Amino acid sequence: MAERRAYAPRMDPEQRREQLLDAVLRVIVEQGVHKVSIDAVAREAGVSRPVIYGLFADSDALLRASLDREETAALAQLAAAVPIASTGDPVRAITDSLEGFLTAIRTTPDRWRAAFMLVDASTPTFRRRLERGRRSFIGALEVFVREIVPPNSEEPVDVELTARTMYALFWEAGRLVLAEPENYPPQRIRAFATTLIPSLLAFRHPSD
Repeated sequence: MAERRAYAPRMDPEQRREQLLDAVLRVIVEQGVHKVSIDAVAREAGVSRPVIYGLFADSDALLRASLDREETAALAQLAAAVPIASTGDPVRAITDSLEGFLTAIRTTPDRWRAAFMLVDASTPTFRRRLERGRRSFIGALEVFVREIVPPNSEEPVDVELTARTMYALFWEAGRLVLAEPENYPPQRIRAFATTLIPSLLAFRHPSD
């Protein structure tokens, strides 16, 4: 007698949807976005094709839903990383935010591996989505810099370039903690940022 095929455990539609989107993310990270298909996701999730077609019309709809979910979550994590000027210690505010952002990346590594991968790959739609988040984050950093730079500073600060440099630090640090976590733990990056940020803002850290 032929062995009966194991069926996927029953789930409510929302649980199943999240399971499938998790599987899409794993396919993107492990095989590349071009490998996302109904068959690939079905294998990854351990379900049959009809289970997927019960929730998504085709592989494009499946991919779009996954990118929508990950974009929303990634942008929320970026927004949470914006430092707050009212803390009283600008350098501490930035380094706290940076370490918090890196910790968030380490707790959701596949999301950010996909983000870094898709920004570099030929996926213009996703690049445009992240570009909006990038501009918003840089704009928030510009507001932060304007609020904390001493009004009578002897060394004028280029607010726009300072904000972009801070953004580059956040973004590249995120890549490093995923690519080489042993060499670049968040604590090492934070210590470096503590020495870098005062020179960008043209003032000394309160502990100096």
